[in-house]
Amino acid sequence: MVTLDRRDGPAGDDIRRDRSAGPAGKPGRPPVAAVSIALDRSSGTPVYRQIEEAITAGIRSGRLRVGTRLPPERTLAQQLGVDRTTVVAAYRNLAAEGWVAPLVGRGTVISGIPAARRPTASGDAALPVFAWDDVLTAQPDDEAVLDDLEAAARRPGMLSLASGVPAAEGYPIAEFRSLLGDALRQSGEALLQYAPAEGLPVLRDEIARMMRARGVEVGGDGVLICAGSQQGLYLLARALVVPGDTVAVEAPTYLGAISVFRAADAHLVPLPRDRDGLDPLRLEALLARRTVKLIYLLPTFQNPTGETLALDRRRHVLDVAARYGVPIIEDDPYGELRYGGEPVPSLFGLAGADGGVAYLSTFSKVLFPGFRVGWVAGAAALIERLRREKALVDLDSNAVVQAAVAEYLAQGLLDDHLTRVRPAYRDRRDALVEGLTAGGPVPATWRLPEGGFSLWVELESGLRARDVLRSAIVAGVSFVPGDVFHVDGGGRSAMRLSFPALTPAELRQAGARLADAIRTEAGRRAGRGREAVSRIV
Repeated sequence: MVTLDRRDGPAGDDIRRDRSAGPAGKPGRPPVAAVSIALDRSSGTPVYRQIEEAITAGIRSGRLRVGTRLPPERTLAQQLGVDRTTVVAAYRNLAAEGWVAPLVGRGTVISGIPAARRPTASGDAALPVFAWDDVLTAQPDDEAVLDDLEAAARRPGMLSLASGVPAAEGYPIAEFRSLLGDALRQSGEALLQYAPAEGLPVLRDEIARMMRARGVEVGGDGVLICAGSQQGLYLLARALVVPGDTVAVEAPTYLGAISVFRAADAHLVPLPRDRDGLDPLRLEALLARRTVKLIYLLPTFQNPTGETLALDRRRHVLDVAARYGVPIIEDDPYGELRYGGEPVPSLFGLAGADGGVAYLSTFSKVLFPGFRVGWVAGAAALIERLRREKALVDLDSNAVVQAAVAEYLAQGLLDDHLTRVRPAYRDRRDALVEGLTAGGPVPATWRLPEGGFSLWVELESGLRARDVLRSAIVAGVSFVPGDVFHVDGGGRSAMRLSFPALTPAELRQAGARLADAIRTEAGRRAGRGREAVSRIV
């Protein structure tokens, strides 16, 4: 339930006077509307949406007057006991629809009922705006901090460690410009028709050949092409999960997987782990005491930690899952981006194509994300089911792009490309660490990943990543706080730093800025601790 408390002022309006307002008849900051919102946390409606509904209801009723301003975001967040980013998301949506207007130096001012929602000048009521929110199915609450990070990344001078995209200067654009032209010249008519839902045979065969060269026995009929690994994950969830099923995921794990499984109404449980990653013995104990439908893993250069599961643990995990009859989705977007250590066989390779593993990968990290070409490899029965699911979603994937990628693989150009970019990413990782340590020690720890895109940093001294993030954005650097990758409320002291999109020079600067932000927040926390001790004494 969402309500607005009414506080009648001298004229009966629902506002309280702000001290910054000027004397009567003189301009000053608008008075602040007295907004009090009761949140129903058991509701399926996201919290930010409940805030929007309460404010629009107050504007419609006249209790929130045009020209008054909403409470500052931080103030309302404290009043409601929510994160400030939740209030920011609500205010942003209200402004986009025209209910309020953010004015520099005056706050967020109430504009009134938007024109599309009020009677026309002729007196006839405008056609009502359909209440889509009333008919849409429930969905998980959005992570508002990600919207804030996107906005922060657009600020001039901001160095973003939040984006996990490849280095743009390494994109093989010239090769693909030629390959796309060749594909259209040679087979344009056929490629511009509908394609098979499972993908072009030539690309499926080339991917199978690539996997066999890496020790994985699979044929082209065991491969399905999808629009990036995210679509593959969605198709797998559609094929394997029904509402109420329990899906076990690492803690932390890929945020996109959390979103997909929650959208499928799955119950997510964190997999037990120790300092070396997933613990097979505790996994066995978990499967012995509860029914788990599916296990989702990123065993190689895991997102967000960058960890790689050791070979003995891989074998043990496969054995445990097989004995309990639980399938595994192996998500492997970074496996080709190893720049240190020794390669480890994939779970899919160890289990075999007819084993209980569905292998998921993509060209988005090794080439570029814009093509949206990924694939699932697995048993024939699984691939056939995924083909049917994909046909329902989008019929097929871009055939011209598929043909170009197939030729790129056939000419051996991918291996040449990887040879160039692997050391470049290693240099970027090292440059970030140099920046973090250049100014002296910081209260944080990390382990260098041997590949992939991410450095996982654990803060010490009771520091919280979201507190550091506020200082970091002021300093001109951003990152993703670790709690968004957890399904159990963990990760509050962790941060994911993605390094491929920035140059080494930018990464040294970003690392230095972040280290300063960590020290600043540590100093503030120490100051608060001394103040608390003095008060106790």
